[in-house]
Amino acid sequence: MDEATKQVFKGKFIVLTVILNIIILCVAMGAFILFRYSSSTTAIAIAVVLLAIALVSSLSFRKRYGATKLWLDEHA
Repeated sequence: MDEATKQVFKGKFIVLTVILNIIILCVAMGAFILFRYSSSTTAIAIAVVLLAIALVSSLSFRKRYGATKLWLDEHA
């Protein structure tokens, strides 16, 4: 693998890592808020928004992961 290809892979890997961290943090914060402040309607709304962000991010992650895997198979 040449240097330019390594740089492209590093960029793809960093993007996937950031998206995965967003998913984990949103699920953790949403679950914490949901269980800690379950009596407040505002807290429930915030938890639902965080879980929705995690869902959308996971769909984006899955799509990008598949594309990166195919790209890596071609350039390995």
